[in-house]
Amino acid sequence: MQERIIHLLRKSSGYVSGEEISRDLNISRAGIWKYIEDFRRQGYDIDAISRRGYRIKTSPDKLLPWEVKCNLGTKTMGREIVYRDTMTSTMDEAVTLGLVGAVAGTVVCAESQSKGRGRLGRPWVSVSGKGIYASVILRPKTSLNEVARLTLVSAVAICEAIRTVSGLDARIKWPNDILIGGKKVVGILTELNAEMDQVRFVVVGFGVNVNMLASQLPEQATSLKIEAGQEFSRIGVFQEILRSFEKWSNIFEQQGFAVIRQYWKDLSWTLGQSVKFIEPSGEVVGLAFDLDIDGSLLLRTAAGEVIKKHSGEALHLSTS
Repeated sequence: MQERIIHLLRKSSGYVSGEEISRDLNISRAGIWKYIEDFRRQGYDIDAISRRGYRIKTSPDKLLPWEVKCNLGTKTMGREIVYRDTMTSTMDEAVTLGLVGAVAGTVVCAESQSKGRGRLGRPWVSVSGKGIYASVILRPKTSLNEVARLTLVSAVAICEAIRTVSGLDARIKWPNDILIGGKKVVGILTELNAEMDQVRFVVVGFGVNVNMLASQLPEQATSLKIEAGQEFSRIGVFQEILRSFEKWSNIFEQQGFAVIRQYWKDLSWTLGQSVKFIEPSGEVVGLAFDLDIDGSLLLRTAAGEVIKKHSGEALHLSTS
C-alpha cells in the first residue's frame, strides 16, 4: 500500500485530495492519515492542507522498497525487496529467504549492518545511511561448474553501473572488487546453495561506499563522494546497479560467458600488473596477463611458467 500511495502522490505536481486517494486505493481517510504519519516518521516532508489534500515536498534518501521500485524498469530484479533499517547481514537474511523459496530477483537491503562481511571472512564497514548494503537472490539455469563465473558477471554489472552513475573510471580487481584510483569502492561476495550437481540458488551480496567521508573508511577504501567531490542519491545508484545486474545476468544465461569475459578484461585493473598470491606452500608471483574462459586468472612467472589461479587474493605489486 505504501508504494501505491507514494506513486499516486507523485503522479500529481500539486496536491492530491484524501477523497481521490480513498477512492483510487479503497482505503479510509483514517487509514490514509496513518500512512502519512508513517511516511513522516521515515523522513518524508509531506504537506497536508484541508480541502486540498497531500503533497510530497521532499523524500528521504533511504532504500525504501517503494522508492527503489519507482521507475526501476526491471522485469525480475527487485520485484520483491526486503528492507530493514538495520540487520546483522543482508547475506544471512538472503540465504534464509532463498532456503524457503524466495523468487529469483529478490533483494535484501539495509541502511546498516552489525555484522556485514566481505570476501575471506573480512568485516565490511557499514556506515548507516551512507552506503548500499544489499544481497540479491539468483536462481540461474546453469551447471555447478559454470556458476562460479557469476562472481565475474556481478563485477561487470556493478562496475558498469558505477561508471554510468558517477562518470568515474571504476575498474575490477580480480575477481570482483571494484576500485577507483586503486582504492576499493565496492566489495562483492557470492555464496552458493546446491544439491549434488544442481544449483538451488546463488546469493550475491555487495557493499557500495557511496557518501562516506575518508574518516569513516579504512585507508585502502574510498567512496563515490570522495572521488567525485559530490553526494549521490543512494536510490539512484542502487537502481542502476539492479538494472545492470538484470541486463548482464540475462546476457550470461542467453549468450554464455564469452561476452562477459571480454567486458571484464576491458574493465580490469589487474591485467597487465604484477601480482602476488600468498599460499601455505609459499608465495606465487607473476604478471597477470589474461582471464581464462573459466574465469581463472592467468599468471606468467619470471621463469616463463604459466600459472592458473582459480581463487585467492591477488595482491598488486605495481600499478598502471
